Amino acid sequence: MKHAALASTALIALAAPAFAQTTADALTSPGAPGEDVIVVEATHTQLDRFVYPGATARIDAETLDLARPSDLDDLLRQVLGLEVSGGPRRTGQTVSLRGQGRENTTLLLDGARQNYSSAHDGVFFVDPAMLVAVEAVRGPASALYGSGASGGVVAFRTASADDLLGHGERWGYGLGAGYRSVDEETRGSASLFGRVGRLDALASVSARSSGDIALGSGADLPAENDSLSGLIKLGADLADGVRTELSWQGFDGRATEPNNGQGGAGVDPLNALVDKVITADVLTLNTTLAPPSIDWLDLSVTVYRNQTGVDETETVSGRQLRRDLETTGLRLDQRFDFTLGALDAGLTVGGEYYEDSQDGYDSTGTGGVRGGAPDADSRFSAGWAQLELDGQAPFGLPGRVILLPGVRQDRFETSTPTTASTASDATSTRFAATYAPIEDFNVFVSWGEAFRAPSINELYLDGTHFSLPHIILGAPVFISNDFIANPDLLPEETETLEIGFRVDLSDRVTLDRLDMSASWYQTKADNLIDLFVDFAFDPTCFAPPFFAPCSAGTTQSRNVGSAELEGYEVQLGFGQGAFSLDASLTGIDGKDVATGNPLGSLAPTRLFVDGRWRFEEARLTLGGRIEAAGEYDKPLDTAEHRPGYVVADAYARWQPIADSGLRLNAGIENLFDHDYDRVFAGVSEPGRSLRFDVSWSQAF
Repeated sequence: MKHAALASTALIALAAPAFAQTTADALTSPGAPGEDVIVVEATHTQLDRFVYPGATARIDAETLDLARPSDLDDLLRQVLGLEVSGGPRRTGQTVSLRGQGRENTTLLLDGARQNYSSAHDGVFFVDPAMLVAVEAVRGPASALYGSGASGGVVAFRTASADDLLGHGERWGYGLGAGYRSVDEETRGSASLFGRVGRLDALASVSARSSGDIALGSGADLPAENDSLSGLIKLGADLADGVRTELSWQGFDGRATEPNNGQGGAGVDPLNALVDKVITADVLTLNTTLAPPSIDWLDLSVTVYRNQTGVDETETVSGRQLRRDLETTGLRLDQRFDFTLGALDAGLTVGGEYYEDSQDGYDSTGTGGVRGGAPDADSRFSAGWAQLELDGQAPFGLPGRVILLPGVRQDRFETSTPTTASTASDATSTRFAATYAPIEDFNVFVSWGEAFRAPSINELYLDGTHFSLPHIILGAPVFISNDFIANPDLLPEETETLEIGFRVDLSDRVTLDRLDMSASWYQTKADNLIDLFVDFAFDPTCFAPPFFAPCSAGTTQSRNVGSAELEGYEVQLGFGQGAFSLDASLTGIDGKDVATGNPLGSLAPTRLFVDGRWRFEEARLTLGGRIEAAGEYDKPLDTAEHRPGYVVADAYARWQPIADSGLRLNAGIENLFDHDYDRVFAGVSEPGRSLRFDVSWSQAF
């Protein structure tokens, strides 16, 4: 039935979303000149970005519509400090934030945790066509989100009919189609939404079909891929200030590629060609309770259940592999607004429980055990409080001060069907402050503790890591390197200090917009968890009978020493009349404290510039992006040396008929067909690509 739906969608539209454009029309575009942006979901405050004592980012519906992203890299490229690695295949892309990898970056979809993690697969499977906004908090967020948020939080949001319909409008629709040349991707979408009384509903479907990716090197990367995504969201305004939304977001992807979908590794005995089936189902219930008749009640509740899985079948041998993760969770946040002396105060208290359950399978493993994917469960329970103080600066100082202390207590437990449970707890604290002596200038400082509990995979690694032909006898006699469990792993612990400033000069230089922000941060980490591969042959491998107990060593997760990460981030925004420009500069370095060796998910210094012109009378927007990276040269990391690069994109959007929902959207990515690759990608990036989209949306 899913393939039938895919075919039906292709008949409706050949490819690409009108969903983002529909939302861009209906929602106010955050980030417009002079407009404060309140990042609520990720920070759980009611502070706008300009005064929030920390680093935040938001990608709005307008930006999504102009960029028309097709994967995580397209979607998140503009976020400072965030890197998408793993190569161009969307099935293998993973994220790191401020030098800390996937395990230290919390991902949310409509408030639901996305905890899937795998050594060689992607980490988050959602069609960008389903999204209307992305929020990010850079820096430690464990005081709000617990384990795995020491790098930060990225929150993705899908639209509801209530977002898309204006006052007096009852229903609407969106259709879209598009094409991208670099992988011959076609994509299509259709959405329908409506409102009756206090009830509203939305249904959307998006399909993509793509082939091999033409790389800047001139080679083709095998990446045959089809996907079908759906979104159903039902909302009800039960009373004034009381709203509930039930949503389902589903993803079904099919790919034929090497078992390791990351990088550019070819097909060989250790990386067989497989048919992959990738599924992700997210069921979420979000409820807000803030009735005007009860002053103290301002409660939000999120209940969710996620199922994410990657099933693989080797095309030659028929071997079957599976990794499934099911996450169920509940989160409650209650905010109290009051005054504390001369300060306006907001206290948010909450609690959370979530559980991960993993199931691994290998048709050739003893008892079906899949190496590196143990059957195990982990459970987390937590409570937290965050105080928000805002008012006149003390001690007779001019201006405004904002104080943001917070604390969270976590309890976590992990177990397998055959082992005793391992339990521990952790406390995460944070204190941040902003001082604004004048309205258009402020400085901020943030200090926070964070932790990461050992994952299921790290604690209970079992089975075979890899096999290879016997060193003497050769094939068909194979020897293996085996995983060794380590239930005594300690949580990683980090401590981060960040200092920064923001300035808005638009009023002083009579421009629509001229603002700048900059920050420096340093993170100290202890008890880092790393994977050690002790690759060595037993002496018995070289003497008769050669195969007993011959092995190729072991692989185990262990706690290792300490590390320091240090980086900076600079942002500039400019706007005057029809022209606007956003630019950012980031740099990061990391080292092992004991040895001085490079350590962390590092990246070269990177400059990103996005400028656009709007011609109102012609209903035309023209824009361009430039991404420039310096040389990445770490003395003890020769395999990851990378030359610098400069990549340019151009894009345009045109509304040919005034007051109509018809939009034409086009772009040229990697305009000069530059051959470059990113750190930890292991393969060249896509070459020049032409993109074209058409969309039609209406609301009545």
